[in-house]
Amino acid sequence: MTGRAGGPGAAGGAAAGLGAAGGEARSPTWHAALPYRNPAELEVAACQFAEDAAKAGAALLVACDSPSLRAMRDRLDSIAEDVTWADSSGPGTNPGRMIHAISRFAARHADRPAWCLQEAAWPSRPDDEVWEVIRYEALMNLALDSEGVRVLCPYYSGLPSAVMSCAQATHPLTAVEGRWVPSQDYQGMDGQPAVPARCEEPLPPPPGDARVTSFWDDLARVRSVVSADARAAGLSASRAGDLVLAVGELIANTRAHTSGPGSLAQWATPDQVICEVRDGGQITDPLAGQLRPAPAQPGGGRGLWVVHQLCDLVQVRSGPAGTAIRVHMRLG
Repeated sequence: MTGRAGGPGAAGGAAAGLGAAGGEARSPTWHAALPYRNPAELEVAACQFAEDAAKAGAALLVACDSPSLRAMRDRLDSIAEDVTWADSSGPGTNPGRMIHAISRFAARHADRPAWCLQEAAWPSRPDDEVWEVIRYEALMNLALDSEGVRVLCPYYSGLPSAVMSCAQATHPLTAVEGRWVPSQDYQGMDGQPAVPARCEEPLPPPPGDARVTSFWDDLARVRSVVSADARAAGLSASRAGDLVLAVGELIANTRAHTSGPGSLAQWATPDQVICEVRDGGQITDPLAGQLRPAPAQPGGGRGLWVVHQLCDLVQVRSGPAGTAIRVHMRLG
C-alpha cells in the first residue's frame, strides 16, 4: 500500500477489456456523464442505452445502488438481452471497487463488448463518498479499454454544483440534446488522470479522542487493539475481523516498504468505525489497488486491493511528505 515507487498494491496486469493506460496513442475512452433533471429523463436515456447494448450484442452491467436505477430494474430487464445487476453490496458501496467490478465483468465477457450503466453519486450519499466517486471516475479513464467497454454515468442535476462541474471534468463524453459529444470541460490528456484538486485535499484530522498508536515491531498488539475497539463500538465479529485484516495489510506494508515507524488512529462515530494508517512512504501509481494483481506478479501488490474489497470506504492521500489511508466500516 505505501512506500515504494509504483506503490505496493499497484496492479500490473490488464484484465480482458481493461488495462492500465500508458502514454501511447489510443482512441478516446467511451466514458460518458449523463446529467438529468428528473427520473423521466433518466429512464429515457437509460433505456436507450440498454436498447443500444442489446443491438450491439453487448453484455450490460447495471450498478443499482442508487435509488433511481433500482426503481428501473424491471424496465431495463425487459429491453436488454443480457443484464447483470450489481447488488447493494457491490461496486457502489465502496467507490474504490468500481474499476475492479467493471474489469471483472469485462473479463467474464471477453468474447463481446461490455457496457456498464452506473450511478455512483446520488443526493443522499455522504459527501466523503461522493468525492471518492469523483476520484475513481477520473482514474477510470486510465483503466478503460475503449475498444470493448462503454460506461455511462448518470448525475442528478440537483447535486452540488461543484460535483456536477467535476463530473464534466472527469468524463471524456457528455450528453447534449440526446447526443454524445466530447466534454469541453474534460481535463484528462496524454494518459494522465484528471483527478480534481478537491479529491486530493488532505483528510481532516482525527478527533481528539481517537486512539493513536505508533507501530513497528509489535503488529500483533496493534491488531488486538483494533479488534477490541471495533467490537466495543458495535461491529459484529465478522466485520471486526475484516477491519483487522484490512488494517493488518496496511501496517504490514508500512513495515515492508518504508524505513520508519507508522501510526494508527482509530475512532468511532454513531454509524461507523474508522481507522487511519500514516507512514512516510509514497504511492506513485494512481491505479494502485484498483485492478486485482495476477498471483505470480512480482512484488505481490494485493494489499491495497484487499483493503478495498473489505471496507465500505477507503480514502488514500499520498505525496512526497507521506501517505495516509483511512478505512471506514459501517455499523449495523
